[in-house]
Amino acid sequence: MINYENFFAFDYWQYEVIRHLFSFTAAVFAASLVYFAMSARSVLPRYRNTAYISAVVMVSAFLEIGALWVMWNGAFAYDAATGTMLLQDGRVFANGYRYANWLIDVPMLLTQFLVVLGFAGAVFWSRWRKLTIAGALMIITGYIGQYYEPQVAGFVEGDGNPFWIWGIISWLIFFYLLWEANKAFKDGRMSLAEGPRALMGFAWKLLIVTWFIYGFAYLIPGIPGINQSADFVVVRQVIYTVADVVSKTVFGILLARVAMQQSAIEDPRYAQGTPEQALDLPRTADAVVVEKV
Repeated sequence: MINYENFFAFDYWQYEVIRHLFSFTAAVFAASLVYFAMSARSVLPRYRNTAYISAVVMVSAFLEIGALWVMWNGAFAYDAATGTMLLQDGRVFANGYRYANWLIDVPMLLTQFLVVLGFAGAVFWSRWRKLTIAGALMIITGYIGQYYEPQVAGFVEGDGNPFWIWGIISWLIFFYLLWEANKAFKDGRMSLAEGPRALMGFAWKLLIVTWFIYGFAYLIPGIPGINQSADFVVVRQVIYTVADVVSKTVFGILLARVAMQQSAIEDPRYAQGTPEQALDLPRTADAVVVEKV
């Protein structure tokens, strides 16, 4: 079974927009990797894992989106007779690479979410297991469903509708994930000072909105009236691009800013712009991590 995108003839502009979206996204992640690597030491040691995790997310996303760019370039060729870009014989575009990326990145994003909220010890691992398992199952069930988009692009008909069945299962897991993550946010936010707490609240709301956007993009191949239009293939890839950049780079930067603000409040040396000069000096603010209950 091959993905929905393979069943269309694309106008050249449609093909190019999607190709440029892939290259833009990969470039954003490459640049963001440098930012997170350089900013890691701008926060107290106990918050640094959020920058390191963001760097891992950037590497994963860059490689997977880069793979999509390569496959998209190789899968289609210009057909002079029709004036469109057609799938070449023996070639295929696999949108499932996105799911491979999300299977890595969703647990990573949830991990740094818990790190910045200050969870530690047994409480951290208990919450981490719930969020990671739910996140992985959400992605895996969506991955299975995307192979039936819709009904392998016969635009439905066939036996049952596994696209919707697996999609609904994925959405139900998604709602459970949101419930657990929101509990973690409510329990952990009070460890942050007022300014960082407000920024953390904004980051969490932004992530929720972004994840719902992903879900809508998943549903496009199954929505009658739009699912047979190449224009909506472009719309779908635009949505995926926006969601990827916001949920990974923007969310990561917001968490980094929360960590920086909180570090400056806990240890004023981190407000001077050169915290690395103070790393060898005695510090007390990061000596104790209070485990939440």
